Parts: sequence; C-alpha cells; structure tokens
Amino acid sequence: MKRLLTLVWKEFAHLKRDPITVRLIFFIPIFQTLLFGYAIDFDVKQLKTVVVDESRTYESRELVAKMTASDYFRIVRYADSMEEMGRELDAAHAAVGLVIDRDFGKDLRRGAPARALLVVNGSDNVVSSQAVAVASGVARQISAGILIRRANWEDAAPPVDLRVRPWYNPDLRTATFVIPGLLALILTFTLIPFTAVAIVREQERGTLEQLQLSPVSHVGLIVGKILPFLLIGLFQLTLVTALMRFVFGIRIAGNVAGFYAAGIVFIFCVLGLGMLVSTVAKTQMQAIQLSFFFMLPFVFLSGYVFPIDGMPRFFQLLTYLVPARFFIEVIRGIVLRGANLVELWRPVALLVLYAFVIVGAAALTFRKRAA
Repeated sequence: MKRLLTLVWKEFAHLKRDPITVRLIFFIPIFQTLLFGYAIDFDVKQLKTVVVDESRTYESRELVAKMTASDYFRIVRYADSMEEMGRELDAAHAAVGLVIDRDFGKDLRRGAPARALLVVNGSDNVVSSQAVAVASGVARQISAGILIRRANWEDAAPPVDLRVRPWYNPDLRTATFVIPGLLALILTFTLIPFTAVAIVREQERGTLEQLQLSPVSHVGLIVGKILPFLLIGLFQLTLVTALMRFVFGIRIAGNVAGFYAAGIVFIFCVLGLGMLVSTVAKTQMQAIQLSFFFMLPFVFLSGYVFPIDGMPRFFQLLTYLVPARFFIEVIRGIVLRGANLVELWRPVALLVLYAFVIVGAAALTFRKRAA
C-alpha cells in the first residue's frame, strides 16, 4: 500500500508541474456543461416565417394568428408572391413560408376544404420536422373548432378528450434531457486523453524502466496510474452535478449513492480505455490521436444524440462496445426517473463487466510490453 501511495503521489506531482492540464481538468467540464446546457435546444421556437396571404380575409388572419400564438413562428415579412417568398428562403432570411390560397376564406365558410401551403427549409431536419408538426396541429385545432360549431356542439365536449402528461420531464426542457447524458461525454473527453499519455510519458522521459524494476506489480502499477485520475473524475462528476443542480435546476430524483457508484464504475471504464491506449502507443502524439478514435463512437453510438432503437441492427450491436451507452441508461434512470440500481441491473452489470475486462486488458497489454 505504501508503494502504491508513493506511485499515486508521483502522478499528482506530474500534474502539479503541468498547470495547463490542471486548468483543463477544472474548466473543460464547466465550459462544456454550460455550452451544451444552454446552446443545445431541440425545441426550436420563433422560426422566421414569410407569409403570402392571397385571401386577406378574417379566416386567413386567424390562421396566421394561431400559428404565431404557438410561439414557434415569428412573422418577419408579408410577401406579395411565391417568387418573393422563395427569394427570402433562398437567402436564409426565413426558414418557413406560408402561402394561403386566394379562396381560403370563401372555401372555409361554405364547407369546402380550405387550402394553404407550408414551405419549410428541409436542409435542417429538426426545424422542418418541428415546423410541420406545429403547423399541422394548428390546422387540426381550427378544423376541430369549425366541425364542432357546424354540428351545433358549442356547449358539448369534444368527442375525444385525449390528454397528454409527460412524466420525468413535464416541462419538456432540452437541458433536463441533455445534461445527465452529457456527464458521460465530459468524463470521456477529459479522462481518456489525460490517461492515454501516462505510460507513454514515462517511456519518453526514460523513467518507464525504473518503474518496471520497482517492487510494484504490473497490476499495482496500472492501479497506481489510474487512482489519481479516478479522483479527478470524481471531482469532475461532482462539479458537473453541482452545475446541473444549481445552474439548470435538475435534481437527482434517485439515490445519490447509486449515482456515484455508477459514476465510479464508468470512470474505471474510460480510465481503462485510456491506459490501454497508453500501453499500445509509442509516443504521446500517437496516444492522443488514438484517444480521439473513441470520441465520435462515444457520441453517436451511446444513445446520447440518436436513439439506439432507431439504428440499423448492426450498429445496435456495435453500441454494446461503448460503455457510455450503459452509463447514460443508468444515469438518466437515476437522475430523471428516480430508479435504483436494482431496477437498472442490466446496464449496471454490463458496465461493471466492461470495467473489469478493459482494466484487465490494459494490465495484460502492459505486462506483455514490459516483457
């Protein structure tokens, strides 16, 4: 234990002589949490809209008013023709164009289908999907009101009373969904590169042979290299959790001890990956480049950005190689749904298995390299 603690202290001494790395350990989690927490918002609002109102009636003005009342559309211009509207869309002065047919009001009053055209900027899938969904909802709302009035049901309830009540995120805030999963990415982006250069740095400085001749075993050497970064990972986990709670108002609905237990296991996973890279690379530059190999898979195959169920079967199987997938499942379950580790036993078990396998592989690779 004394030898192990000496090795741990040696790693902290290396960090102390590298003030830039110390600053990155502190500021990267803060910067990324604030950046993603405030900048990412899937709930697009105030879409710039150009209106071509050929009807110019009460009914057409009602359609425009209901769309702007939804807070998703903001009228920036009334155009006189579709050509003028097209120029506005081409120049990116607007993202949505609404064309109301000349006979819109007349058709609506006599019971015929009233036509209107919604043109959306399809180059942005999020904007176009949300604009179509909101506009369709507005059209259905107007249609339902007209049908009820025609049937003389002014005092009657609608035939179908479907009420929607979101659980776990009742306000449908993007930050509530994004930030718990962001914990996995922040720990990955900071800990793998920092750990990846640990053994390579010793080799380049000529001190690796001294470590191999020390009484510490290969496993002890790996653990001694990992423990300082484990403490750094716990510090970053606590820092992001504090920002999540006091800046974005997201409470941990579940057990805090289970939250940290899952966090420690995941930190071991990413540190094991970093150490594995460190034992394979021959220079610090190679170690950093190899560490970036894990970045994009951790983002796109973890379920953080895209739902795993919507991926092709091959890529769904590939996600089992990404520990961030299991950690995000666990952390969202604990933070948002208040689930415990027993209810989340499957991703927890896979996360623990991954940690044992990857740390063992790093120790084995280092032993072969030392031999």
